[in-house]
Amino acid sequence: MTIDRQSFFEVMASFPSGVAIVTTMSEEGEPRGLTTTAVCSVSADPPTILVCVDLASRTLEALRARRRFVVNFIGEGRSELCLLFASKEEDKFADVDWETTSTGLPLLHADALAWAECTTVNELEIGDHVLFVGGVDDGGVRPELEPPLMYYRRSWGVWSPAHETAEPEVEIPAMEVSGRDLRWQGAEF
Repeated sequence: MTIDRQSFFEVMASFPSGVAIVTTMSEEGEPRGLTTTAVCSVSADPPTILVCVDLASRTLEALRARRRFVVNFIGEGRSELCLLFASKEEDKFADVDWETTSTGLPLLHADALAWAECTTVNELEIGDHVLFVGGVDDGGVRPELEPPLMYYRRSWGVWSPAHETAEPEVEIPAMEVSGRDLRWQGAEF
């Protein structure tokens, strides 16, 4: 016996996640992308990332064919961009500021607080998703775009270290991440 689908969604929605947009280029040279919270580091040696993609994603075919992708870790204030890349919009890049990497992949340079360019080293289909394991070939960080956009219980938000007092004190319980106390900053629209 397994947990029912709705209960599983509720359990997973209780885990706050960063938000990323995975981009690649189709065989026809058209940029493709999708929004995901299912990204994690796998290994530092060699540098490796895991990305989960729904089998129904219209970006899946391009990811499988190109075998290269960029994980764009998205900064705060960009929830509309994430909704666009989560949609079935035909041309998600039409009004988006992006440039190509040295290998010709789309990079959301104006919106990514960090990025990792990857080559697929393994692919595994499990249930209704495909797991892409990507070796990280290149990457960068733009700390001026911090804090990151977060997704928690079906709402957008941001976090910042609890010791920062630039904003008025908010009565929100702290949560601990990597030994640092963080404060949920609320929904973003």
